[in-house]
Amino acid sequence: MHERQLYNKYNPGQHWKKHPTTYSETFANFLKKRQFSGLLVDVGCGDGRDVNLFNNSGFTVTGVDYSKEQIKADKKSFPKLSFEVQNVEHLKFKDESIDAFYMINVIHYVNKEKAIQEIYRALKHHGFLFIHFNTDIIDKHGRVDYHHETKDILKLVSEFKIVNKRLFERTDSLPVEHTHQIMELILEKL
Repeated sequence: MHERQLYNKYNPGQHWKKHPTTYSETFANFLKKRQFSGLLVDVGCGDGRDVNLFNNSGFTVTGVDYSKEQIKADKKSFPKLSFEVQNVEHLKFKDESIDAFYMINVIHYVNKEKAIQEIYRALKHHGFLFIHFNTDIIDKHGRVDYHHETKDILKLVSEFKIVNKRLFERTDSLPVEHTHQIMELILEKL
């Protein structure tokens, strides 16, 4: 299924708003252990809840999203936090200007190569990227709506050092029941 078709199928109900904050908590704890300071960017920040969590964890954070309406709503919900309209395939950040990126529920909806190249370009050396790749999205009838080979994911991120890798499954009920097979990576730009 093409990225836009996939997004249109799963956009109704925006089930990702109900995902647990454990992913952002995991990354916040990872960064705290490394005494991280610098700018953290949440790519595809959606409703801004993870941006708020990172802010409350003591980090300087900016949320970016492609949706102008979403960023407008985020600025209203969290007026003291930083949000920008940006496209991950064409980030406005200068080369090597960002200390860390956080991106979940996004990469399978965009041009993966362009997005990873842009993040790599904007990330400082020894900066981190926390990312979720869906290896499969399967609807309740067993139809595979999305598949990404593990070897292709590893090739896509081959310029990074893999600091942490976790495989897990998550089932969502909206807009239709479906299961995600997820590869969670924490990557470092060397």
